[in-house]
Formats: sequence, structure tokens, C-alpha cells
Amino acid sequence: MRIKKRLTISNILMLIIPVVIVLIIALIMSVPFSKAYENKFASERERDPNAYLIQGNLRPDMKNFKDKDDFAQLPEDLQKFLKPRGYNLIITYDGEIISSNITDKDKEAISIIGDDILFQSHSLVLEMNTTSLVKNSFKKDNKIVNIIAINSSYKPLKFDMKNEMSMFVISYIVIVFIISFIVVTVTNAILSSKLYKKLVVPLELLSYGAEQIKNGNLDFEMYYGGDDEFKQVCSDFDEMRLRLKDSIEMQLKYEENRKQLVVGISHDLRTPLTAIKGYVEGLRDGVANTPERQRKYLNTIYTKACDMDALVDSLFLFSKLDTGRFPFKFDIISIKNYLLNFYECAKNEFYGKDVEIIFESNCNNSIMVKLDQKEMNRVLLNILDNSMKYKAENKAFIRIRLCEKEDFVVIEISDNGRGVQEEELVKLFTSFYRGDVSRTKPNEGSGLGLAIAKHIVEAHDGEISAYNMQGLTIKITLPKNYNKIGSNN
Repeated sequence: MRIKKRLTISNILMLIIPVVIVLIIALIMSVPFSKAYENKFASERERDPNAYLIQGNLRPDMKNFKDKDDFAQLPEDLQKFLKPRGYNLIITYDGEIISSNITDKDKEAISIIGDDILFQSHSLVLEMNTTSLVKNSFKKDNKIVNIIAINSSYKPLKFDMKNEMSMFVISYIVIVFIISFIVVTVTNAILSSKLYKKLVVPLELLSYGAEQIKNGNLDFEMYYGGDDEFKQVCSDFDEMRLRLKDSIEMQLKYEENRKQLVVGISHDLRTPLTAIKGYVEGLRDGVANTPERQRKYLNTIYTKACDMDALVDSLFLFSKLDTGRFPFKFDIISIKNYLLNFYECAKNEFYGKDVEIIFESNCNNSIMVKLDQKEMNRVLLNILDNSMKYKAENKAFIRIRLCEKEDFVVIEISDNGRGVQEEELVKLFTSFYRGDVSRTKPNEGSGLGLAIAKHIVEAHDGEISAYNMQGLTIKITLPKNYNKIGSNN
């Protein structure tokens, strides 16, 4: 999952999850809070000697009362309810007091209110100063029944509904807020922790890679199994590591080749120079004291100078090819016609040198390649010349084969020589390699021929390689060209 998507989902979850949980908690908490508030309100109402509460309990079911004697038994039950609340009871029946437990203070309070209130036929609730009087009046068989409760020491219990509700709401909100804060903190911590792990792992991997590169170690591997933006970053980082490693290895290889080139140049120049110096000293010291000997010394000096000139030319050509500054002149030509012409020239070139050259082809004349004929001649002649130099028998047998494979043409030049050891095959195209460690056979060339051939073939977008098969075979692969004949590139 992409980091952008993961961050979006995480942020959404950080909002949704706490909100849902808070709503659930608020709903759950409302039940016990409401019940606690109701219990408190009921408890307060139970303790509150409110006159209307008293009046509600002074309403007996008149169906259960038939006469005066039945009303005379009512006070016992009522007094159990009234006494804890500070009320005393008076019951009158048809203008007669049939039950009373009021005190003198109660009588004084009634006298203030008016004694006639005891026998009047109407219900009322009266709270005056410290007196609370509750009266229920009934008719039974045309008789007036009054049930009166009086409290002459009345102190009402104040229950501030608005304040209590405010306290309830505030307490509820505070508790829900605290729980919500905890839930949000825990949720964010969990989600942030998961997101942090997703971010810190690749960052630590990149940090590790940078540390390894800083310490010069390029042999580690950067593998990240996630499927997000860091996957591409880690992949690019690892590709950078591989390219840096290849670059350093190539630089080391170039440095090694440069050293070998310097050593090779020094050796191959020293050998003819030493010979020239020796023959010149022989001439100067009079060792060559006959015209024939002097002519021989001079011819040898000339030959060695020509060898040095050829070596310098090869070095100059190799240098231009190696730096990519060699001016090729490409033509699009028929590869079969080109090789037939080269074959005829090669037979004339090597005529009388104990060599047999044959040409085989399964291509037709319409197969075109992009070719610098002069430089490709240099490559092929160098290969033929090597086959002659390293022949194993008195007579060299060389076969030139041309075939096509899909979008390529393949040129193979095989000889019947002694071949090359398998571990040495890859070195054939290295500068100054001759398969001769001592390099004491200058007649076998400078060791630059196949290195030059490799550069020329690669400039043709081709490949050159070698393998052993009853001798040595050099294989050149060139891409076909489908442009018009004779067009230049």
C-alpha cells in the first residue's frame, strides 16, 4: 500500500475510531449516570417533607371504608408514613374529630390559620412560615371526612433542579471527555506506531546502505519487501550501488589495463631498441668489418625500426578507438558480397604461405549490414594473420563461415591451430595479451590486434568472442540493417 494512501487511511481512522468509541462510551455511560441521578432525585424526594408529596399519601381508597369505625383505624398506617417527616395527623368525620395526635404547637399553628379549617369540606395545601398543613376532604355517604396532616416545625428541603442538572451534565461531560482523551491518545498511539514502523524500516535500510557505501562496502544487497514508494527508492538505491560497484570495478580494470599497457609498451619498445642499440654499437666498434656484415646489421636495424613504427601505429589506433574518437565510415552493403571480395583478396594476400582458406555461406545477397569495410578488413586480416602465426602444423587450414540468425549475421573464422587454454579465452581481447608470459617472441605481434578488433566490432554494434573447436574459432556477430543499399550513417 502506498504511503500516501496509508497516511490518508490512518488519518481517517484517527478521526473515525475515536468518534465511534466516544459515542459508544457516551451512550453506555448515560445509562448508569441517568440511573444514579434518578436514584439521587428519588432519595432527595424521599427525604423532602414536601406538602404535595404528603397530600398524595393522604388519599385512601374510599371503597375500603364503610363507616366511622373504619376511618378510626386509618391513623395507624398514616402515622407510620407521616411521623418520620415531622407531621401529625387529625381525622374528622361529619364535624367530629375521631383521631388526633397533634401537639400544642400544632394547635397554636391551627388557631393562627383558623380552627374552622378542620371541618370545612375542601382540600388544600398550605405552607406558611414554619407551618405546613395538608388537607384532603372526602364525602362518604353524605358525610364529610377530612384527613389533615400538620407540621408546625416545617423546614423544607431545598432541591435546586437547575443546579443539580448542571452538575450532572458537567460531571457527565468531564468523565466522557477524560475517557475520550484516553481513547484518542491510545488510538493515535497504536496507529502512529504502526505507521512509524512502516516508515522507519525502509529509512533504517537506506541508512544502512548509505553507511555501507560510506565505508567502501558495495557487496551488500538492498532488499525491501514492502509495496509502497520506498520499494522504488530502495530499488533505485540498490541499482545505484550496483552501478557504482560496476564503475569502480571498471575503473580498477581500466587502471590495471593501463598498467599492463604501459608495461607492454615499455617491453615491446625496449626489445627492438635494445637490438638497434646493439647493432649500432657493433657498427661503431667495427664488429661489422665486412660489407656483407654491415649490410646485415643495417637491414636488421631497419627491420627493428619498422617494427617500432608498426607498434606505434597500433598504439595510436588503439588509443583513438579506446577514447571513441576514431572516424568510422559506414556503408550499408551486402555482407555476402563483402566477404566474397575479402576472401578473394585474402587468398592473394596469403598465396604461397602454406595456408588453405575456404569460404562457406548460407546467406543470400540481400542481407545487409552497416560496415566500415576498411576497418573490418583490418579485423579479419588480423584474425587470419594470428591463425598463421599460431598454426600447429606445417600448413594452416582456415575456414570462413557466414550464417544468419534472426536479426543478426554471424561470421566465424576457424583454424587448425593449437587453440587457447579455456581460462585464457577471455583474455584474448585484452591489450598486449599474446598467451606468452615472457613476451620473448616479438615476431608473434604486439598483442594489440584482437584488442583493436574488439573495439572495431563493438563500434559496429556487434560482438566478438572466441572458443576452441579443433583449433581456435573467432566469432563475430553483427546486426542486420534494413535500410536502403548504399545509404551512409
